[in-house]
Amino acid sequence: MRNQTQKHGNQQGGSSHGGYQAANTTAVNTLTDTDTSALLFMIEEEKMARDVYDALYAQTGLIQFDRISDSEQKHYDTLLKTAAKLGLDTSSLSTEAGVFSNVEIQSLYDGLLMQGLAGTDEAIAVGIAIEETDIADLYAAIEETGVAMLDTVYAKLLGASESHLAAFENIA
Repeated sequence: MRNQTQKHGNQQGGSSHGGYQAANTTAVNTLTDTDTSALLFMIEEEKMARDVYDALYAQTGLIQFDRISDSEQKHYDTLLKTAAKLGLDTSSLSTEAGVFSNVEIQSLYDGLLMQGLAGTDEAIAVGIAIEETDIADLYAAIEETGVAMLDTVYAKLLGASESHLAAFENIA
């Protein structure tokens, strides 16, 4: 299996409020504080899913974790590109596997990883929990944003997360 750096490269991300250190967001004219916070949260949530799935693939060898991790990397990259297009500086987000700027996501990562490493059934349950959480968070972000670009991106990610959930439920 490829390690984190080989498999996913080094992408940069940034920050705001809601568990993040404040960043310079003066160039962000179309984003509300809620949009900024939600976008930064979603960036780290996608990275968290990728990082957990990479570890669980290494532990279980289940191909679903490897494939869905690759998809989570694409989601992460898409959100970073969207943030850049909207003028949001994401450079303060960590690119290191398992390290997050948002304390809520860091805690979630630590707990889910520990749970998933307990065994294959637990790992699959973690995959289901991650996707259910991601779906709920995407719905909330869609409800809260008035930015068409974010609405479009979140809707696409929502469809993918529903597919991921189905993949994990099929092997449970």
